[in-house]
Amino acid sequence: MIRVFQTIHKYTPHIPLFERKYDVTDDMDFETLRRLVVNDGYASTYVLLPALEHKADEVFYTLWDYERLQQCWAREHGLITRDLSEIKLAQIEEYKPDIFYNMSAFCDGEFIKRLGKSRVRKDIYWNGIIEPEPRTFYEYDGQLSLHRPYIDYWKRRGLAACELQPSIPSGWHQRIHANKSIDVLFYGQYFKGMFDNRNAIIDDLLKYKQASRRDIRCHLTYTETRHQQTIFRIPGLPWTHIRRPVISFPSRNVREQSLPPLYGDTLYGSIAQAKIVVNAYTDDNRDFKSNMRLYEGIGLGAFLISEEGNYPDGFEPEVDFYTYRNSAELIHQIERVLADWPAHAEVAQRTQRKISALYSKERQWNDFQGFVSSL
Repeated sequence: MIRVFQTIHKYTPHIPLFERKYDVTDDMDFETLRRLVVNDGYASTYVLLPALEHKADEVFYTLWDYERLQQCWAREHGLITRDLSEIKLAQIEEYKPDIFYNMSAFCDGEFIKRLGKSRVRKDIYWNGIIEPEPRTFYEYDGQLSLHRPYIDYWKRRGLAACELQPSIPSGWHQRIHANKSIDVLFYGQYFKGMFDNRNAIIDDLLKYKQASRRDIRCHLTYTETRHQQTIFRIPGLPWTHIRRPVISFPSRNVREQSLPPLYGDTLYGSIAQAKIVVNAYTDDNRDFKSNMRLYEGIGLGAFLISEEGNYPDGFEPEVDFYTYRNSAELIHQIERVLADWPAHAEVAQRTQRKISALYSKERQWNDFQGFVSSL
């Protein structure tokens, strides 16, 4: 049996919502708080099976930069430091894993250099940040990603790499609602730059929401951009200028028509209530398409409408789900599904069974073990 130390970073907006939901307090112990994190479902499509089953003797799982969680561990182990990298280092030294599995290599301050190499431990990282070329961290023994072009890129350069897709927890089918109350659901980030094409799709989806009066819910994470606007001045007298802050991004329509972001168990509950989940990607995904939403939407029983492109093995566009190339096609596909929902509900059920079997947690764990054993 191999021992794996799996670590991932927090998503900052999620933590206050999570802590309010569960009345998290400073007197909670590490294991209680970690179980809450795991059971609430944060990033569960990426969490290895033994961690979901709380088998810490096989996989020690933690959010390395969730301060309250990590400081619980430090306090229980007599550490006085509040340095999160030092705490993570101490956890690894105590656990003595065979595999250090880092899902935060791009945002942990090059922790691998601080950790150093080991004769008995293999270090691997996951990279799903889609860019024209993958950020490569040569200090590691292996690379993992859901993005197939990254795997091809690394292998062409002689690096050990493995395609590891997200996977669907076995209990998700029990959450699916037969009588769904949400017509269309989208959730995710709305930021300038890497999501410009997706932002335009969301803009049009929100306009369609207003025109159709369907129950369309877009739960968005965004950061407002503000600038100073002059509202009064006397020409030639600069000290008479009166300015006020104005929000320039996102648009007023997005702010008024979108809903706050959802995470973990709350998000999964909404997906299970949705007839349709709309999926969209970054501007850099190009032809290959895979993300968490692909597995979450299908795994929780929604009918998926996603961008046209090449998908992971087993996903059949226009059979398991519908695709679109632009906003007009997306809206056409939405109307197509809702016009005959009973037939499409059957497709969604069939697809859920198919993809859940193909991309089970057991398969993900077996694929992971197969890769690390080859290093």
